[in-house]
Order: sequence, then C-alpha cells, then structure tokens
Amino acid sequence: MRGLSFVLVLAALPAVLAVKTHDFKTCSQAGFCRRGRALSARAKENPAWRSPYVIDASSVALSSDQAAFTAAVKSAIYPEVNFSLDVRIHDDGVVRVRMDEVNGLRQRYNEAASWALLEEPQVSNTIQWTVAKDSVRAKYGPKNGIEVAVAFEPLKVTLLQNGKEQVVLNGRGLLHMEHFRTKESVARSKEGIEAPEEGLDTDDSQTVIASALPRTAWFEGDSEDGWWEETFNSFTDGKPKGPESLSLDIDFPRHGHVYGIPQHATRLSLPTTTGEDAYYSDPYRLYNADVFEYLADSTMSLYGSIPFLQAHSADSTVAVFNAIGSETWIDIGRLSPKSTTTHWISETGILDVFLLPGPTPADIFAQYTRLTGTPALPAHWALGYHQCRWNYVSSDDVRSVQKRFDEEDIPVDVFWLDIEYSEDHKYFMWDHKVFPDPVEMTKDVEAIERKMVVIVDPHLKRVDDYPAYKEAAELDVLVKLKDGQTDYEGWCWSGSSAWVDYFNPKSWDWWKGLFKVESQSGSWHWTESTVNTHIWNDMNEPAIFNGPEISMPRENIHHGGWEHRDLHNLNGMLYACAFALRSCHNLTAQAVKERTDPPMRPFVLTRSFYAGSQRFGAMWTGDNLGTWEHMAVGVKMVLANNIAGFSFAGSDVGGFFGNPDPEMLVRWYAVGIFSPFLRAHAHIDTKRREPYLLDEPYKSIVRDILRLRYSMLPVWYTAFREASVTGLPVLRPHYVAFPHDEAGFAIDDQYFIGSSGLLVKPVTQKSVTEETVYLPENQVYYDYFSHQAFRGAAKGKNVTVPAELHQIPLLVRGGSIVPTRERPRRSSPLMKHDPFTLRVALDKDGSARGELYLDDGETYSHEQGAFIWREFIADKPTKKSKGVRISSKDLAAQKPEEAVDHVALATYDSGNAFAKSIAGVRVEKIVVLGLPAKPSSVAAEGGHELQWEFTPGVSAADGKEGIASVLVVKDPKLSIAGDWTVVVQA
Repeated sequence: MRGLSFVLVLAALPAVLAVKTHDFKTCSQAGFCRRGRALSARAKENPAWRSPYVIDASSVALSSDQAAFTAAVKSAIYPEVNFSLDVRIHDDGVVRVRMDEVNGLRQRYNEAASWALLEEPQVSNTIQWTVAKDSVRAKYGPKNGIEVAVAFEPLKVTLLQNGKEQVVLNGRGLLHMEHFRTKESVARSKEGIEAPEEGLDTDDSQTVIASALPRTAWFEGDSEDGWWEETFNSFTDGKPKGPESLSLDIDFPRHGHVYGIPQHATRLSLPTTTGEDAYYSDPYRLYNADVFEYLADSTMSLYGSIPFLQAHSADSTVAVFNAIGSETWIDIGRLSPKSTTTHWISETGILDVFLLPGPTPADIFAQYTRLTGTPALPAHWALGYHQCRWNYVSSDDVRSVQKRFDEEDIPVDVFWLDIEYSEDHKYFMWDHKVFPDPVEMTKDVEAIERKMVVIVDPHLKRVDDYPAYKEAAELDVLVKLKDGQTDYEGWCWSGSSAWVDYFNPKSWDWWKGLFKVESQSGSWHWTESTVNTHIWNDMNEPAIFNGPEISMPRENIHHGGWEHRDLHNLNGMLYACAFALRSCHNLTAQAVKERTDPPMRPFVLTRSFYAGSQRFGAMWTGDNLGTWEHMAVGVKMVLANNIAGFSFAGSDVGGFFGNPDPEMLVRWYAVGIFSPFLRAHAHIDTKRREPYLLDEPYKSIVRDILRLRYSMLPVWYTAFREASVTGLPVLRPHYVAFPHDEAGFAIDDQYFIGSSGLLVKPVTQKSVTEETVYLPENQVYYDYFSHQAFRGAAKGKNVTVPAELHQIPLLVRGGSIVPTRERPRRSSPLMKHDPFTLRVALDKDGSARGELYLDDGETYSHEQGAFIWREFIADKPTKKSKGVRISSKDLAAQKPEEAVDHVALATYDSGNAFAKSIAGVRVEKIVVLGLPAKPSSVAAEGGHELQWEFTPGVSAADGKEGIASVLVVKDPKLSIAGDWTVVVQA
C-alpha cells in the first residue's frame, strides 16, 4: 500500500523525484555488504588469490544408498573453526550443496529451505560418486553428459555439461562464512602471524606484505567493519551475535544473460553492477521493503525476494536457487559478452544452494517448481477485472460503483476495500458509521456473481477492545523485542501496533479461525463476512512506519529464538507442510480455503513474497507511479516474476500514485489485460478514475479492452492449468519460447501468453501510432484483429504493426488455435455456458494446434477428474490437399496423469459431472486464417454441409504479406466437450 507520506497530495511526478532513497540502505551503508565487496576487490587486485577453504580428503563419507556425501571443511585463516559440507544429487539431476559451521558458538539460521520447498527432495539412489585424490565427481544424465565435480583444495563445486563448465561455486575464491566469534577471540587473532601458503599463492614480496598484517587481513581486511554495531539514520543495530555473513561467488562461464532474482524495477536480462562500464553502481538487493514511489530503473530492493537466478545461452540454460532468508546483495558482472559472474552477499544463514542443470528453459522451470511448487490454479473469476482504490468510502459507494459499471456495460468481477473499511484500522471489524450493512452489501455484489476482496494487514492495533490483538497477546504469539520476552511495539496504520509471529505454531489455528464466517463458540471471528469475501495481505514485509528502513528491527526475536534478520525475507510467506510452518499469507489462504465444505479455491493477494509463494495466491508490483516509465517497467517486473515461478502477477493499472491522463490510462488498461493479474488501483489522494468516468472515445476503448480480456479468459485459464502442472510460466519472454534465438534473449517488451501462440507488445510510450514487433522465426504471424499476415525470417525480423490508441499490437503465431468466448457479460461466472469461437491460424505448412481446459473454476473437484481438457488439431486431409481437417480430441483421456496439478490421475472419465454440465455448450464459430483457396465444401465429418463464408486473401503457405484469407464457419453446433471433425475441402 502506501508509505509515511500518505497525507500528501501526489501528482504524477517523475519517479526520481518521489522515492525517499535516504530511508533505505545502499551497499556502502550495510556493513556486511561492504565487507563482501571489499573481499571481492582484494581478490581482483591479487592475481594469486586463492580461497582459504579446503576439504579434508580423509573426511569424505559417501552415502551407502544415495547420491550424497559429506565432508569436513577447514579455513586456512581460522584452522580452529570447523565446517561441514553436504552435497547430494536429486532424482531429477538437481544438485544441492550445503555448508554450515559445526560446533560453533551458535547455530546459523538453517530453515529457509524448509519454508520454501514443496517437500524434501528425493535423493537419487542410482547416481554414484567417485572419490579421487583431489576431488569427488559424479556423472549422470543422457550419455552421462552432466558432471558434478567437487574439488578439495581449494573447495570448488562445478556443474558441467558435456565437459564444459556451466556453473562454478567459489571459482574466484569469494566463499566466506563468517563464523561466530567473540570480541575476545578476535583480539587474540590479531597476532602478526604470516599468512599460510593455503591463503595467497605468494611470491617473496607478497609474503613480506602478508607477514606485516594480522593473519586474516589478506582475506578479511584489517578492520572490524560493522561487526559489533551498526547505525543507519537514527537506528542502531547492536549485532548481538557479531559478524555472521555469507559470501559466495557463483559464475556462469558460458552464459551471457541472467534473469530472475525479483523483485527489482529493471530489465529482464539483468544489467551489470560491477566491472568496467557497469550499468548500475550498487548490487541488486533482496530485502523485502515498503519502497513506495520506487524508482523505475534501479537495483533497490522492493516488496518481495526470490533468490532464483537463471543463466541462458543459445546452447543451454542453467539456474541456481540460493535458499537464504536474510538480506542479500548480488553483484553481476561480465568478463565477456558470453560469460557472467555473480557474487552473493547475505547477512546471515547457512550455504544452501541448488544447482539446476536444465539444459532447456522448460527443464529449468520443471526442476525449480519441483523444489518450490508450481503456481496454484486460481479460481476462474480471479482472472477477471478487479476494481480497487484507497478507498471506497461506504456501503453506498460500493453499490454505486457496481451500478455504474453495469450501466456502462463494462465487465468487472471483483470490488476491493482498502483499510478505511475497518473501525480505527482494526482489521476484521467494520466501521459501521459508513459500512452499516457489510454482509448485505457483499450479497448485493454477489447477486451478479461477483466477489469482494477486503484488506487484512498483519499489524494489530494495541487496544483491549480489539479481540484479535487481545487473543494474540493472551496466546503469547506476538513478535518479541531483543530480550525475547517483551512484545514488540511499532507504528503502522493502526497506530501503536503489534505483529503476530507466524513462525509460532500456536498462531496457526488461531489465525485461521478468525476467518470463519459462521458463528462458533469459544473464539472471536469474522462473522460479518461471507464466503465470497477474499483477502488482500498488504504491508507484510513487514512495513513499520517507525522502524529501520520502514521495517522491523533486526534484533527482534521470533519463535525458536531466531532474530528477525535471519528470516526477514520469509516473513510474508512461509510454507505449509509436515515439516514447515505457515505464514500470514499462507495461513490466510488456508483460512479462506477451509471456511467452506467442500473447500473453495481461495484468492489472496500478497505484496511480500519469497520462493514458494506462487503456491498460494497472487502478487502485485506495489506502489507504482502513474508514469509511462512505471508502465513500461511493470511489464518487465511481471515477466521477471513469471520466470521466477510466480506467474499470478500484475501491476496496478493507472499507477497507484498520480493522475494519469486519458491516453496513459487507456494504454495501461491494454497493458493490464495482458497481465495474469488485472487490477486497477489508486491512492486516496488521486482523482476517481473508474473507467466509466472517462470521456468518449476513451471510455468505449477501455470497455472494448476489458471485453477483449474477458473473451480470452479461456486462454488464460488454459495457460494457468499448464503452469500449475509443468511450471512453465503463463507469460513467456522470447528466450523461453525461442531459446536458441540470440537476438531475442534481451527482449522484454513483448511476450507470449502460455502456449496459445498469442504474441503481444503492449504500448508503453506516449503518442505512439505504430510499434515494431520482433518475429523470431520463418513463420507467418497474423494480426489478431485485422488478419494482416506478417512474415518472420530464420534469423529474426522486425515488422511494423499499427498501434493507434484503439489498437493493440497482438499477433497470432501461425500454427495456433485460439479458443475464445465472444459474448459480453457483466462478470465472468455469467459466461460459463456461453459458446466458443475457435480461431485457426494456419502455419506455412497448413497446420495448427491448440488446447482448452475447463472445470467449475471454484472448487477442487478437478483433482477428482471433474474437468475437460481438449486438443484442437488442424492438418491437411492429404499431403497435397489445399483444404484442412479440424478436429477436437480428448486430451485428458490421452494424458490423465498430466492433466491436474500434483494429482496423477490413473484414468479419466469423459462423462464426469462437470463435462455433463457443459454438454450443451457449443462451438458457435470457427475462423480459419490462411487457406490457399476457396473451399468447395465445409462439412462435419459424418454430417451435413455447414454454413460458411470465405474472403480471399494471402495464404499461409505462399510467403506473401497482406490480409490473409478468412474462412468463417457459422454455428457448426459442435459440443466443446465432445469429439468431432470438420473437413474443409478445396
């Protein structure tokens, strides 16, 4: 939501003038980041640099029945400190590398992976390690092409493909796990001892220099920079555990592009932060923070953190997932255009890194989502349009907004309420002065099969007449001060506030119980609600107005005695399973799911997120500005979340701050309808900008834009099914769709929608009348609206596409069949029995393919087989035919084990209850683009001649550009759930 300056009236100011950068640290203001960068600088300055960490060869212990081994690790600069190494290879080839301090003064934080992982990964029992004098190695995969090599001295882990290095850990010797120590032990270590040979590969001059300094200075430096205390602005961090940071270099010698590590407002292919001509001067920061009015081009941390990075080249894709929950900075450099270096610097935690071998983007998504889970299949209605602002001020205001949408025939599925619905910002409690009838109001919205979303922030107002706070205090489930006993008090929208510690198991059932809508004895809960009220979790970084960096003091204590610094990035998300906990966000999703029997799919929007949050709901890009720059970078940010596993993502349409002019607002709606999550939102001080308030022609353009989104809901829902099963993102940038086309690796302003073949390039600049779209292949692409045929080329080609204000650069790739529903409705549930249109875009070979997935869109009955999953195929009846045969086949019957997320159905019953319920839903139109000649006959196989019209034009096969030929088959009366074939003869 917003920040401390919420009382100001904010116009659409340039982002560079808006963000309060002084509230947030740079690397130079964070002691552990300074130390990490200084370590890197020392390594660069000394060509003989060598890591002090070595494996004790005699300690290597192979597992007897798994592809795992452990070993003892020593540091030459601290020989008295012990470390352990654990390396294992999973069934799918992913390599997990863990290192921890052994028998230290304290336990390092080691639980981040357990919150993120879907389940404990299965370790291979077929891959075998081979121990040599200097290393441990394992080969596996097709033709044993994948190899993992763990070198002993110095410690280095390398992932290879066909003998070529793909990922290298500690290749530059920047690994450093700062062990726990006391000030007294540090004083004893400063005894001018010559650096051992295991440190620098020294010559005589270097030995002289080393011997003049403390024995650790060549590696750690000669100052205790930020070890014991650190001050930022007016806040002092006492660092009770001393230095405990983790530094690690992870390099990609054969990959020139890296993507991921959201959330940052930057390009998809991440620019450099170090080296000559670095684009940025500061590393990418992962530290969930309430950075309102953020910069549109920056490495600043934002609201979420996913420490997952992909590296890509024309030859392969690899990735790393660094399971760390603390603040982390990442430097990116390039030694050449085809290689990338990264340096990860974290405040606390063990080393727990997963190496994903790929070798394709699809393999990477499968491997990563096997670890952290695929995106949840959302409720169908959640893919419709969401209307929000801070705030709709009363029950009558909500009713009035709904009435105006209906009067103007503008579709909408969800109305939202921000914090002002609540009495003194006591969430769950309505302000009855302005919302006297919240249940009746909600039922009025439900009457048109719409939903409500209401905000519930994680801070609890510290007053005795607020049952949620009183019960949390009595249960002793609130976050503590550094003494571990006193409840922490901070300031947020509620004034003096407390924060529930969702790491505490005692909070779980209590929190879920608050969302019960039916009266129950024994506890207080939200009876003034309905099962069609869903939840918005905001401010869950956590945002705290009087805290350091607008967040929680790092010395605060959570359940288990962990400091907040250890798990800050996990706070907004924890994982629910047998060996992990549930967070505010995930607990909320569980609560909304379990309040009905049978359970209904919940919708929960979160601002803060971590790896694994995709399993539970949606996210948005936070408090953006109503500027063209923020519109453009929002596209890139949503793409970054998609390729990091979190597909259900979007940016606030219109920008949260500012008053966009009509042109900008129209363009932003066109951006929004091609985001998985579509919501308009606005600050309390902005002018009202609901689409019905626009003058003509803008109002009609936005109406048409939103209707286009609703017509394409079958495409979006089908794409989400695929994402929920395979992990493939809903939005696919060019490097994902065409991984061998180097010209597309940096493209982040156009993208594909799932496997639909739809290619969109949203307009994000003022006064545009045409756009340039890159086509990556020798294939025909059709304008979705005009049917203009464009031709790509084998080496890629740019084409010019009309883009007046009422036009959207949207192309259909030849070879695609796109199912849509064209009848305008007021909300998406009203479309459930509407007929379908099939757009058949023939490729240059005269064929096409598409899919459609449908279920009831609300329950989990699809997990028991209540759904349809159809495959549409267009091909030539004979090799030399100029006609086409269009068929519908039961894909679920062919692949029942692949149909549903996390459920391997043994069989599929095509006569299931849902299929029967839509048996009367028909295909009302088939549109075929690119036929070479006018048909002589169009008939259903085994049936009668169908009604059709043909408009001559360019053929898909002839290589020309121009308006394509169009065949329209009218109302063939074919069941969308049945098998059928239409034969077009020419």
